Amino acid sequence: MLLTLALTLPALAQEVIVDDEDGSPGFTTTGDDWTTWSTNGHGYDGGDTEYHYLSHTVGGDDRRGTATWSPDLPQEGTYEIAVHFRLTENRTRDADHVVTDGTGATTKVVVDQYGDGASGWISLGDYWCGSGRGGCSVTLDGTDDDDSDAANATRFTLVEAGGDTQEPDPDPGEEIADCAEFPGLGAHTQVAYATELDAVDWTDEKQAKGAPDGVEATTPNVDAGEYLMAWGWDLCDPVGEETLDSVTLEVKARTQYDSGKYEVQLLLDGEGTAGTVFNGTALDWHSVDLTADRGSWTWTSTDATRGRITLHDHPEGNRDSDAWVDAWRLTVAFTTTADEGSDTEDPPPDTGGTDDADTGPGPEDSAPGDTADGDTGDSGSASRPADPYYEQDQQEVACGCNPAASGHGRQILVGLGLLLLGRRRRR
Repeated sequence: MLLTLALTLPALAQEVIVDDEDGSPGFTTTGDDWTTWSTNGHGYDGGDTEYHYLSHTVGGDDRRGTATWSPDLPQEGTYEIAVHFRLTENRTRDADHVVTDGTGATTKVVVDQYGDGASGWISLGDYWCGSGRGGCSVTLDGTDDDDSDAANATRFTLVEAGGDTQEPDPDPGEEIADCAEFPGLGAHTQVAYATELDAVDWTDEKQAKGAPDGVEATTPNVDAGEYLMAWGWDLCDPVGEETLDSVTLEVKARTQYDSGKYEVQLLLDGEGTAGTVFNGTALDWHSVDLTADRGSWTWTSTDATRGRITLHDHPEGNRDSDAWVDAWRLTVAFTTTADEGSDTEDPPPDTGGTDDADTGPGPEDSAPGDTADGDTGDSGSASRPADPYYEQDQQEVACGCNPAASGHGRQILVGLGLLLLGRRRRR
């Protein structure tokens, strides 16, 4: 009875807590303005004796820096993520916590740290996380203002074990598998990722090469004159004849702020062509249609296309906002009209089966559907009713056979033989 009861009890929730006292690799910081202070009984438990905060008395006087919690999770699944810190009257009301989930997508959650005493566990929401170190992470971004941010502990509680619950990136379309093979007639898509990058005031810009992998190039504090440029798509000219229908440039990117006094807007274009303005704190694809930028596209001109990101605007006039780029891609939609070397013209007429080659009148000349001047435009007998005499006489003309050997000849010879035999009998 006791065994049965034990089996029916739900399993205890798995949780992993990363504290600032754990140090690297679980807890790391950037900037030289961080210092520590005693929790004075305001920790998440009795063993939590101190916390980090941004101070104007150490390092610089601007209170800037980031703190990141990277748990070592026992298994993949959906986790509730919560933070704990000490509330004080000189703390920021705008503590930006950026959650990076197991798919590489990011979500910003703003927490008010102003007050007095322990905060308790404040939930940042549920997120899917991979297993192991860095299966997901939380970064406290204290670079947006001169207020003090507190960094103490972050808790990851397993809600549901299982695979990735995030929606995948939208399918860009039916993509050709191999340019060396004829893709078939009709509509197709070719997708390529950037292999070459150039930048002004972007760090680690080469991390934005290739397909999305969660490794990002970044620019701290987007300013006018800065850019990130991508090209080298390695598109190929597939087998067959095709027309290029559309060309779409896309970038997978995010911004630190998309609203408020630090909002930043970026411009995506094809290096001076028509562009699109975008922002957003989630790592998403943003696109611009380049089709109308040229009168016509070729595989050469498409492969030479350069994508570019520049600053569009700081709507509120404040420039303190970063941007990140994970990947670039170019999508070309095209229609295959013919196989390579195929002849799209009508085949030549079969001169061995035309009425013009017939040397004498016959039953086929008056066959239904026949014209007075013959079927000179018809290469076969698809429109002519079945007629064994017609087919037989065509064979005779083509091979120059003796008419006596034909069906008509045999019938005539048999008739003459019977007539002569009858005359002999009457004599």
